[in-house]
Amino acid sequence: MDMLKQPLAAYLIHRFGPDATVVSALRFPRGSSRETWFIEYRITTDAPLKKIVFRSDFPSGSTIPSSLEQEYFMYERLGHTAVPVARVLWWEQDAVWAARPFYVREHVEGSWDIPHFHDPDPAFDALRIEVSKEHMRNLALVHQVDWRSLGLERWLPAPPSEAEAARAYIDMVEAQLRDLHGEPIPLFVAGAHWLKAQAPVASRLALCKGTNGMGEEVFRNGKIVAMSDWEEAAIGDPAADIAFAQEMVSDIERDGKKIWGLPQALDYYASVSGIRVTLEAVGFYRLVQSLKMIMYSQSAAVGTHSTPDAHIRQAWTGTEVAHVGKRIMASAMGLGPPLPGSRFVELNKTME
Repeated sequence: MDMLKQPLAAYLIHRFGPDATVVSALRFPRGSSRETWFIEYRITTDAPLKKIVFRSDFPSGSTIPSSLEQEYFMYERLGHTAVPVARVLWWEQDAVWAARPFYVREHVEGSWDIPHFHDPDPAFDALRIEVSKEHMRNLALVHQVDWRSLGLERWLPAPPSEAEAARAYIDMVEAQLRDLHGEPIPLFVAGAHWLKAQAPVASRLALCKGTNGMGEEVFRNGKIVAMSDWEEAAIGDPAADIAFAQEMVSDIERDGKKIWGLPQALDYYASVSGIRVTLEAVGFYRLVQSLKMIMYSQSAAVGTHSTPDAHIRQAWTGTEVAHVGKRIMASAMGLGPPLPGSRFVELNKTME
């Protein structure tokens, strides 16, 4: 754990007392934005096993432009709401212990993996639909958060109006790319301009999670018990979250009839949230996602070239993710052929 200047065992003694012992330390293999460790420990030899999570930037930084401190802030604030999140325990930046800042949160029992969710057998249709509904219910909780009373605008600037939400979001992504001082990307500039010209009006200004869906939330017994990865949180259009949801709105067709898909998911979301999101708005933000892919890949590339300690996943983000993001945008603008569906499957498998 190179986020620590001293051994983990010594740090746990520092935090929990002289009899604290490390049982296990496992680095989470997924994720390309930040470094995550799962720690098991006991306060005394006979004490119950406890689990916590350490979270830090990579030695070369994060591929996400938002700060680790912002992520910590989001967890702390959301702990006062109905949104299921892990409780944050402390922030650490004491130079005696921390090679770089990190924070610690509770470990929530569960898994991002849902058995049979990807099984095409019709016997699991009800499971896939219910999991999708569960995700819609939890996005509704996020979008109903009173972000003003929580003071979230301290870290998340709010657009001036619903009409400006989409353009403000693209402005933010453009600014993040400029701040990297990387290589010029003409397709990114053209794509941002093209998208702003057709920006939809948001149904409301809401807290949006950003990255969400499969691999981002913790499930137990079919229910979401913790929503993770708040580094992309923003105030904006709820349609963005539905567009960015990973693998949670799959088409299910039986006997020539579509029994589940994006239209059905949006109807269900409206019934539990009171917020109507259009198909067109979701399609728009799916293209905005390609701009984000390009920006994140540039961030990863800058980090990879700037330090010998760059993580291999940052190199992957700086290459494969960049290529896919550019292909999507070029196709949408009529500058290239559509990306084959198999390419997305390959990308998802690479992420694993």
